[in-house]
Amino acid sequence: MLEPDGRALLLDALRPPDGYILDSAVATTFTVHLESALSVALAFIPRRLADSADPIALMEAVRSAADRLDVFHQAGMAAAPQSHSSIVAFLEPVLHAVRRPKAGHLFHPKLWALRFVADEGEGVRMRLVVPSRNLTSDRSWDLLLQLDGELTDSADPVNEPVARLLEALPGLSVGEVSQVRRARIGRLADDVRRTRWELPQDMTDISFDVLGFGAVLEDDFFVGTRDVVVISPFLTPAGLATVTAGRPATVISRQATLDALPADTLAGHDVYVLDPLTSELVQAPDAGPPVATGLAGLHAKCYVLSYDRRTWIRVGSANATEAAFGGNAEIIVTLVGPSSKLGAAEMFGDDGPLRSILTTYTPQTPEDDDAELTRLDNVLVDLASGLFTVTVLGGDDAYRARFTGPALAPGEAGIEVSARMITLPGSDQPLRAGEPVDLTFGPMAIDEISAFVVLTATGPDGARARCLVLADLVDAPGGRLDAVIAGQVDTPEKFLRFLALLLGAGDSTFLMGAADAGDASRAVGVRFEAPGLFELLMRALVDHPDRLEDLARLVPKVAGAGVLPPGFAEIWAVVDAARAEGSGKQ
Repeated sequence: MLEPDGRALLLDALRPPDGYILDSAVATTFTVHLESALSVALAFIPRRLADSADPIALMEAVRSAADRLDVFHQAGMAAAPQSHSSIVAFLEPVLHAVRRPKAGHLFHPKLWALRFVADEGEGVRMRLVVPSRNLTSDRSWDLLLQLDGELTDSADPVNEPVARLLEALPGLSVGEVSQVRRARIGRLADDVRRTRWELPQDMTDISFDVLGFGAVLEDDFFVGTRDVVVISPFLTPAGLATVTAGRPATVISRQATLDALPADTLAGHDVYVLDPLTSELVQAPDAGPPVATGLAGLHAKCYVLSYDRRTWIRVGSANATEAAFGGNAEIIVTLVGPSSKLGAAEMFGDDGPLRSILTTYTPQTPEDDDAELTRLDNVLVDLASGLFTVTVLGGDDAYRARFTGPALAPGEAGIEVSARMITLPGSDQPLRAGEPVDLTFGPMAIDEISAFVVLTATGPDGARARCLVLADLVDAPGGRLDAVIAGQVDTPEKFLRFLALLLGAGDSTFLMGAADAGDASRAVGVRFEAPGLFELLMRALVDHPDRLEDLARLVPKVAGAGVLPPGFAEIWAVVDAARAEGSGKQ
C-alpha cells in the first residue's frame, strides 16, 4: 500500500472477478467528465473488447451498462467533452447531479459500490473502491483502495455509514431518480450492510466515516502520539491544525498550495512536494533507461497517525481544509495495523517507497490565485442545482428543443452566462439575470436531440468556466436512441460487430473477411458464416428475446443504406417471422 510502483487503473479496479458479471454499481464523485464516464463501461465487458479501441464496442458497453450503473456528482461539476459524440445520449439516465450539502460547501465523496453475480450458477461478490480521484481524465498521483467481500447473513455495523450514504443519494439528486433505480440502489445498500470485507495485507481493522449532511468527525479522530503524516493536495492553516493537532508532521502537498500558506503555517513540519522529475519518470524494472508514466501533480489524500504500537491510515476524499471537515460531503476509510509494518518510518525513511519520489519543499513566489475562476464555478454550481427541462418540438428531422429552468441569480457583477445544446456547437444564447431560462434551439436531426446543455460563465476579464446540466427530457421521439445506434452502425463491418456484441458473441466468430475494428473504412467484401449467425439469432430468440427487439428496430433504419451484409436480409426475414409469431405480432 502507498507504494509508487504499485500502480493500478480505475478500470482495472472495476472489472468483475473471473466468472462474474456486473449486476449493479453506484458511484459518487465531485467532478465528472463525459469521456471518462463513457470509458467506465468498458470495465464491464471482456478485456479483449475493452482494449480494442472499437467505437462499436464502446457504444454497446455503455448501452448495456446504462441500466446497471448510477453516477452521482456535484451539480455544476459535469464537464463537456472537447468534441461531441452522440453515444453520450446513453449516459442520460446514468448521471445524477447532487445539490450542495449546505451553503458554501460541496458534494465531494469518491466511492464505487459494486455487486457482481456469477455468470453461471449462484454466487455474489461485493466490492468497494475508494479512489482519491474524480471521474475525470486527470493524470495526477492518486490513491485507490479496493475492498472485496462476500455476503453474510447479518448486517455489520461497520458498514452502516456507507449503506446510509447509498440510500440517501436518490433523495439528494437535483432531478428525479426513477423508482427502478431507487429500488436497485436500495438493494445494493442492503447488500453492503451484509458484506464482510477482505482486509489488505497487514491490516487488522477497518471503519468508514461519511461527513456532511450533519455528520462530523469525533474530536479525537486525528489524535496520535507520533509519526503523523499528511498527504493532501490542498491545505489551509485550520485544516492542517486539525489533522496534526499541533504535533510535528511530515506534510506532502502541491507546490502552489504550500506557497499560498501563511509563512508560519509550516513551522515545525517536514514538508515535501513530488519531485518534478520522478513524478513523470520511473526507472524501468530491467535497469534500462527511465520510462514516462504520464503522471504529474498530486491528488492523493492520506493521513497516517500512530499510537503505541498501532498505526491508523485514513484515506478517502477529504483534503486538509476547513471545508472538508466543516460541511463538505466526504468519505474517509480508516485502516488499522501494526506500526512495525505501516508506520511513517517504514514509508518515509531513506529507503521508504514514497521517499524516492519526493523532494524537500523550497518556497517560491506564490502563483496568482484563481479567485475569478472560483467565482465563476460557484455561479455555475448554484445555477446547475436548479431543475431544467428540454421539451422537444416538431418532427421529421427538423426538431427544436425548448430549454427552460430557474432564473440566473442577479448580483454577480460582470458575469455573463450563456447556454447551448451539447450537440449544436455555436448555438450559444445568453441568459438574463433575474429571468427564468427560456431558450429554443434548432432545427436539429433526431440523433441531435439531447438532455445535455452546456452552460458557460464568462467573467469581466474574459475568464471562462463551463459545465453541463442534464435536463429532464420531455416529448423526445421514441426512436431517438435507435437513430443514435444507426448513425454509428454505418458499414456492414460495423453492423456485424454490433450484432455480435448484441447477441453476446463478443468475438464475432461467425464473421469471415470483415475489416478490422480500426480499419472500417476499407472497401472489404464482408462474408459471414450463415449457419453460425442463424444459430446465434435463434438462440437469442429463446434466451434473450429483448435483444432481438433491439435488432428489429435497427434493421429497417439501416436496410436502405447499404449497411446490411449480403445475405443477412434473408436470414433475418426467417428469424423475424419467428420472433413476430412468438410475440403475437403477426
